[in-house]
Amino acid sequence: MSTELISISPWDGLEVARVAVADAASIADTVRALYDAFPAWAARAKADRVERLRALAQTCVAARADIVALLIREAGKVQSDAEAEADLLAKKIAVTIDAGLPLVPGPDDHPANAPPGRIAWRPRGVAVVLGPFNFPLHLLHGLVVPALAVGCTVVAKPSERCPGLGELYRRLIADAGLAHVCAVVQGGADVAASLIARPEVQTVAAVGGRPMGTALSRLLASRPEVVLALELGGINHALVLPDADAKAVAMVAEGAWRMAGQRCTATRVVQVPRASLVPWINGLADERLRWRGDKTPAGSNGPMISTVQRDAFEQPYRALAQGDARSHASSPLSLIAGDPAGAGAFAAPLLLVAGQGADGHPLMSEERFGPALVLWPYDDPAQAIARMHANPYRLAASVFTADTAKFADIARQLPYGQVNHNRPTAGARSDLPFGGCGLSGNGRPAALSAVRIFADETVIW
Repeated sequence: MSTELISISPWDGLEVARVAVADAASIADTVRALYDAFPAWAARAKADRVERLRALAQTCVAARADIVALLIREAGKVQSDAEAEADLLAKKIAVTIDAGLPLVPGPDDHPANAPPGRIAWRPRGVAVVLGPFNFPLHLLHGLVVPALAVGCTVVAKPSERCPGLGELYRRLIADAGLAHVCAVVQGGADVAASLIARPEVQTVAAVGGRPMGTALSRLLASRPEVVLALELGGINHALVLPDADAKAVAMVAEGAWRMAGQRCTATRVVQVPRASLVPWINGLADERLRWRGDKTPAGSNGPMISTVQRDAFEQPYRALAQGDARSHASSPLSLIAGDPAGAGAFAAPLLLVAGQGADGHPLMSEERFGPALVLWPYDDPAQAIARMHANPYRLAASVFTADTAKFADIARQLPYGQVNHNRPTAGARSDLPFGGCGLSGNGRPAALSAVRIFADETVIW
């Protein structure tokens, strides 16, 4: 077992950080300490916990420049995306505190003469939070904050691909006076397995891919009392109706290719009327140029997280023959723009067209975490909606139409975690629930609903 994690910048291949990997003894000590700290933290008045979370927000704001710099250097963000992620940290705390979440009541919230039929929210105990690499602080923090807010103690394991950011988050937690109730533990899958094997753990919340979710489910198969909350990505469809605004092309391109496609809500498939196929091919081909980036943090797009990730993403696309708008119908998938032979960690945006037999193609039914977009012509909207129903990873969808009533009707038909009107599939709001359907999760949405992951309801009547 490795004793340290070494992160390499995807921009230039140079070392960014080295941190120690947690061993079995330190994991046991950490979890036991949090188990011992839980009763006192859960018993504190809501105002006290809120005060500590506001202190964490202040440390995040004060450290903004350091956060932005490390998001660029270690996670491969461009400047604008790094700034956006850094600003989300304090915002998440404000939303959690101010949006009317059902925080666990304190001793003064249920006077003796209160009417019966109340609901008390009870913190579950020690929670483990496993974060991903694509939003290495935002998505980890987005689960840590509601867990602390309801009175749980937390072990946070950041992505092993961003250990420097994990260490920075540990310092932010300590500076806010929360180190006794929130520990940051570094390591890979073996460390995650050791953490959730601890008998003190009552909740596991994780963001990642389907294989991770399957592995965690197996590890917890004999412990159904442990709540497991999973967000597992998506094969996100955009549906363009004939009356869509011309701006839809740019929004679909942004949804597919921004952040090198490394977003769980990134657009993977766009369905357009067959009569509009050639104009959409031309429009997206032009948009590709904007999202190639200039290989600097000041540009529109950065690298993938590593050369290994880039190579794994591109490999299945190399087998596709170069096609054009006239030949696509004879092949399930044709690669019509982009070269799947990136340099270093940089991957070119890929544009494909789907033809007959595309429904069963692995590249249409398995999540590919990178900058590839499939253009899929349809003959009528009912056909497109049926395809969206058949999609196994139903996290986010978009519908582009000028008719709001038509959008509302289609949105009601789509079993997706979120359905967007005239905006990209990529993106989510902290003040609304966030989760997916089908293979995209296990029915425990986060964001505004995350508090329900970490607390149980008790009816008092």
